[in-house]
Amino acid sequence: MAQYNFTNIMHSAMSSEPEELHQMHLELGNQDLKEIIEIASQITAQLDVDNIIKNVVLSFVAKFQAASVTCILPNELDETLPNLYHFKGLKQEKLDLEISSIEAVLSFLGENEYNQITFAYFKENFKDEKIVRQFENLHPDIIVPLRTDKGVGGLILLPPKQEGGSYSLLDIQYVTQIVRFASIAIENANLYWQATTDRMTKLFSHHSFQQNLEEEIARAHRYGTTLSLIMFDIDHFKKFNDTYGHLQGDVIIKEIANILRGSVRTIDFTARYGGEEFAVILPEVNSEGAAVVAERIRKTIEQYSFRGEEEPLFVTVSMGVAEFKPARIRSASQLIAEADKALYHSKETGRNRITVQG
Repeated sequence: MAQYNFTNIMHSAMSSEPEELHQMHLELGNQDLKEIIEIASQITAQLDVDNIIKNVVLSFVAKFQAASVTCILPNELDETLPNLYHFKGLKQEKLDLEISSIEAVLSFLGENEYNQITFAYFKENFKDEKIVRQFENLHPDIIVPLRTDKGVGGLILLPPKQEGGSYSLLDIQYVTQIVRFASIAIENANLYWQATTDRMTKLFSHHSFQQNLEEEIARAHRYGTTLSLIMFDIDHFKKFNDTYGHLQGDVIIKEIANILRGSVRTIDFTARYGGEEFAVILPEVNSEGAAVVAERIRKTIEQYSFRGEEEPLFVTVSMGVAEFKPARIRSASQLIAEADKALYHSKETGRNRITVQG
């Protein structure tokens, strides 16, 4: 049978094993339970999907010396491009899978309510041969759905055990319990992301921006560090919308959000401040460094060909940069006012430029 039947295996094991072997299994189960509780506490404390997955990978590598672990999740930013997490040992590596969507896989795993299936079963019963071939290149032995009450939200592929042989009942129980906690943690992380993210751009929302800026300012006061704030908006955007329509304007806003995401560090905080206005918090960066980042963003937007209905379209942005100065800035609103003043100076002096507030 392609999937493990816990009831039958347990009944067979308990009826045929000597008492001491059964006791060894119980002790091993207790040790596994301790490990699962410890790992679960680490996983469920996270609101970052990357860290959740790294903890799961660490547990499987430590437990089974897994040669590789692959996790595939839907992409909130691009439905046609799944998020791929592929680890060889503890090292994350780039993985190129020619899969445009995993919706069919998630639907298949949702209909088959097993907590894991063998790859042989998947290969025999899943209809999309292209996806099967792509998965086959990873040499998986079992596929474990990331399942919650809301359905299947991803999957994990595990290779055969290093020492050979099939995963035992205890192994499967260990894997599925870890994945169960990971599924809940990832769902919670996604809910948090949705609550703090602007729906159109997938950047952080205005409220999240305000909260994060206050936290960064408090941290800078406490540790004597610095930070800078970039604020910018699209030049003549009302005229653009009047000319090309609001749907085309939405395309511009979304594309600028993508440019913004690709122009900063992972520790920087990018937000849609409102309408056509954006903000970037740069921790531990002074105004000179922030001006370099701002110019890179401004130039990229200026040169970018935005998708239009009939021809490429072009826009520019005006930018303001302000650095946190503890001698005169005590609050988030004061730093925003400084960056905003610089932004409006850029607009008043010709647009498509950067002003650094002194």
